[in-house]
Amino acid sequence: MTIKKRMFISNILMIIIPAFLAVIILAGCLFIFLASMFPHAEYRLGFQEELTETRYEVVELVREWLDKADLETEAELLELVQENRLTLQIYQGQQIIQRFGDEVLPQKQLEQSLAALDGSGTVSNGTFALFGEQLLLDGKTYQIHIYNPVVILSHDRLKLWVVGIGFFMVVVLVFIIFITNRFLIKFVFKRISDPLQTLAEGVHQIRDGNLTHRIFYSGEDEFKPVCEDFNEMAERLRISVVQLQKEEESRKELLASISHDIRSPLTSIRAYVDGLLDGIADTKEKQKAYLGIIQKKTSEIDQMVKKLFLFSKMDIGEYPYSPEILDVSREMEDFITASEEEYQHRGLNFQNVSIPQESFICADPTYFRSILTNLLDNSAKYKEKETVSVSITGERFKHRMVVYVDDDGPGVPEDALPKLFDVFYRNDLSRNNPNQGSGLGLAIVAKAVERMDGAVHAENLPQGGLRMVLEFPTVKGE
Repeated sequence: MTIKKRMFISNILMIIIPAFLAVIILAGCLFIFLASMFPHAEYRLGFQEELTETRYEVVELVREWLDKADLETEAELLELVQENRLTLQIYQGQQIIQRFGDEVLPQKQLEQSLAALDGSGTVSNGTFALFGEQLLLDGKTYQIHIYNPVVILSHDRLKLWVVGIGFFMVVVLVFIIFITNRFLIKFVFKRISDPLQTLAEGVHQIRDGNLTHRIFYSGEDEFKPVCEDFNEMAERLRISVVQLQKEEESRKELLASISHDIRSPLTSIRAYVDGLLDGIADTKEKQKAYLGIIQKKTSEIDQMVKKLFLFSKMDIGEYPYSPEILDVSREMEDFITASEEEYQHRGLNFQNVSIPQESFICADPTYFRSILTNLLDNSAKYKEKETVSVSITGERFKHRMVVYVDDDGPGVPEDALPKLFDVFYRNDLSRNNPNQGSGLGLAIVAKAVERMDGAVHAENLPQGGLRMVLEFPTVKGE
């Protein structure tokens, strides 16, 4: 049951229970009041109309009994008289021929007063009331006397009863409300306090660093989604902490990698500069060779700094990104035309370039060319033979475009495939061959593809070599 439903039921019961019990207690008080104020009456003698009807009913039964004199009528008459605590006396002349009900002391004064009314009517002395009626039956005259007690209510006594009952009702109602409130609080808030305590314990566990703590809550109320959200938050926090630790390790590795990769060419530059200053290069040919090496190493540092700057800007989202509708086949054709000769000098031969026509993606042309440049640079840097063949093919599906960049180079170990796109990762873990680059190229590819809402991964080809798989969402052409 939900807490909202419990609260609703609690509010309803907070009204119904005290009202119901108050009505029952009030009825009991009224019963006690009537029994105390009318001790001689099971019949409501205070209501004159009912008393009058009862008297005439008795008279009719007497007439029937005198006429038939059967036992059934006599029994009915006796029951009516006893039920209403009446005393019935039947006279013929001055002689009582029958009495029903309780026996009462002779009330001479009442009888004299009734006689003054010719035997018919009602007289009272404040304690008893006497009702008289004459019946003429078969030429005989019968006098009927019906006595009933009269209860006179004292004003002071009535006032005392009213005040007492009122005070008692107030006390009892307050008590009922208190007990009902305690019960309903337990009914409602126990279902709140226990989950709150569970949540508090969970928060303390997370605060103390136990990010694997989870809440198991079986209730079907408002706390269930809260506990589920808590568990999701804890899991996200755990993943975030793991990611932060991983990024911290990456930053440390980044600093170490930058230091190592920059120090190597700088050491070479310093050595050759010292050779020039110390006169070791004593001929123009040697000096030219030394300066050429210094220029090459300086260019390597410049390229690495440029890539580091580009990756940093892309990583924090500050590198300009201006997407437009690109035809992949046309972009690929323009790129190959412009760079094929350069890559041939570096030992790359384009064997197959086949992209479906009118395959459109939304991307920044600079990002797209950067992706292709870094992938091809990677193939050129890690080749182990004089020339490497490269093929670029593509497939178009309903909502995505897949581009494959394959080479027949050495490939990489299977366990290294998921790490290729990590910043500064190189398969040469000892980093003894700095000429192969810093490892930033594929990290830049991953950032660029991610910015284009795409995905990239690497596969080893069965026949040898490495395949880079690029996936981009397609759009309608202009």
